Amino acid sequence: MRAGFTGGGTLNLQRLLKKLCDRRVEIWVEEEKLRYRAPRESMTEDLLTELKANRQDLIKHFQVEQQQPFPLTYGQRALWFLHQRAPKSSTYNLAFSARILSPVDEKVLEQTFTYLARRHQSIRLRFQTNNGEPYQFISSDNTIDFQVVNGNHRDQAALTQQVNQSYNTPFDLNNQLPLFRVRLFKLSTQQSVLLIVCHHIIFDGWSLWLMLDEFAKIYSSLKSSEKPDLPRISATFRQFTEQQLKRVNSGQLEQDWEYWQHKFKKIPPQLNLPTRRAFPEQRSYQGGSIPIRINDNILKSIKSMATECGATLYIVLLSAFQLLLHRCSGQQQLCIGTPMSGREDDRYSGVIGYFVNPLPLLSEMHSSLTVKEFIQACREEVLSAMAHQEFPLALVIERLSQSRDSSRPPLFQAAFSFQQLQKAQQLLDLNSSHDASDKTADWGGLQLAPFTLHQQEGQFDLSLELMQAGNELIGSLKYNTDVLDADDTQRLVDYYLNIVVGLNEYKDQRAVDVPLLNQQQHQQLIHTWNQTDYHHPPALIPELLSRQAHQTPDAVAVVSGDHQLSYRDLEQRSNQLAHYLHQHGAGREDLVAVCMERSLELVISLHAILKAGAA
Repeated sequence: MRAGFTGGGTLNLQRLLKKLCDRRVEIWVEEEKLRYRAPRESMTEDLLTELKANRQDLIKHFQVEQQQPFPLTYGQRALWFLHQRAPKSSTYNLAFSARILSPVDEKVLEQTFTYLARRHQSIRLRFQTNNGEPYQFISSDNTIDFQVVNGNHRDQAALTQQVNQSYNTPFDLNNQLPLFRVRLFKLSTQQSVLLIVCHHIIFDGWSLWLMLDEFAKIYSSLKSSEKPDLPRISATFRQFTEQQLKRVNSGQLEQDWEYWQHKFKKIPPQLNLPTRRAFPEQRSYQGGSIPIRINDNILKSIKSMATECGATLYIVLLSAFQLLLHRCSGQQQLCIGTPMSGREDDRYSGVIGYFVNPLPLLSEMHSSLTVKEFIQACREEVLSAMAHQEFPLALVIERLSQSRDSSRPPLFQAAFSFQQLQKAQQLLDLNSSHDASDKTADWGGLQLAPFTLHQQEGQFDLSLELMQAGNELIGSLKYNTDVLDADDTQRLVDYYLNIVVGLNEYKDQRAVDVPLLNQQQHQQLIHTWNQTDYHHPPALIPELLSRQAHQTPDAVAVVSGDHQLSYRDLEQRSNQLAHYLHQHGAGREDLVAVCMERSLELVISLHAILKAGAA
């Protein structure tokens, strides 16, 4: 805290700040200016005069205070420790990419991101440790990691590889370098690709779309040499951090903890999907994704179903995903995670940062439940969990003594998210048709078109992400490539779409009866692929052996211990047996008795002949 404060130095500064606090006057620095908010009766003329007289000292005080290290939120701590286990992983990189089909003023573009960094503290967050404990601080440097890259405009595959490589470059939380970077891949004066990447520990999905919305307004204003007209930010991420820790440490959230403690008195079983491979001892966080699209006709049907059940679109889509996992795992009980924005306090709606808090949702499947009853049970579980969402999931896992170093995520191994955006909806609508190649959006004077970026993080075994784009839903099903392949996941996508389509038709029937296969898939699996009837042409055993011996005479036919016979040997033994039977007129029982008395090779021959005949 800086000395030399007007009216007596640091002591008077503390007195003024206490006076403001007692009168419920909020004070902060925004864009190097002192801002305040207060009830009308609290801000007297004398207090306002004192505030103005000491404005510069207060600004410097807050600037110094902002640069002091402060603790991580519980959600950030979870990401921090995951990063320490896999420091070279890009699993928690968050990105946005788009093709720009118009000239770009590179200087204004960089100024736009610098303006955003100055406006939002989280973009400037850095991390450090003290005695092994992580802390974060807000860098005073507004400089952005911004680079213009020469893109390969002749080769689309090379360009895609170049962009993906930049996206997949991991951040290092330990070296106090920027955790936010921008790359402009220059293809020509009229075409380029914009890539924005940050680490999840400083950003969440809400923050990404908020930033993109503000980006358009800032770029347009700076391009016109005007000051951007943006709403005032009424709080900071640091305030959120301090508020969360205070509420947890003061015991204000203990009732929420008691809810979760009772809910998970018995930990639900891990998700047991049929996988190609066994789970490794340590997760690699490698993943893949399969795109998913729900057209307008199906979306109308789902909305109708939601209205009839007294539920939201989110609840119906979540129910369908739960039903998919129940059916494919055969488990009666399972747990799915779903992220909440963490912004119950409206003051944080315009703040960038990592606020999200996932909620673990239990799902029970009973064979008697109808589709409607299953959806309503899902709705009740979500509302119950949301009433206790302020308690951090990371602390729930810690208190439940759930291990963080196992081969699978603790508490739940599948996640579901659905976003209906209030910001940047125009960008999302670019992807709202099957052919989006010719669609563009005016974004602050820049003409943006889609540039698909395959984000391959494997945070969970399965993660279904959906967003509303125009009159459709788009998204992807992400999967853990350690145990699943693309064709496995594509089948799960197909099953999910079939369940979504079937919900309305089967709404009054048992949920377990909703078909996983559509009519075409049913025909292929049950009939086409099951045409196994085959009529062997009538032939005697000696003839079959002779035919095989002619084709592969030296191939091994039978093995017993150290003994083996080729098909040529087997044919000779068969001929010997036939000759023996012809001479002695023996029946089947006599044949077995004779063979048991003869050499091992003869027994082997008999076994092979009888087996060949059965085949």
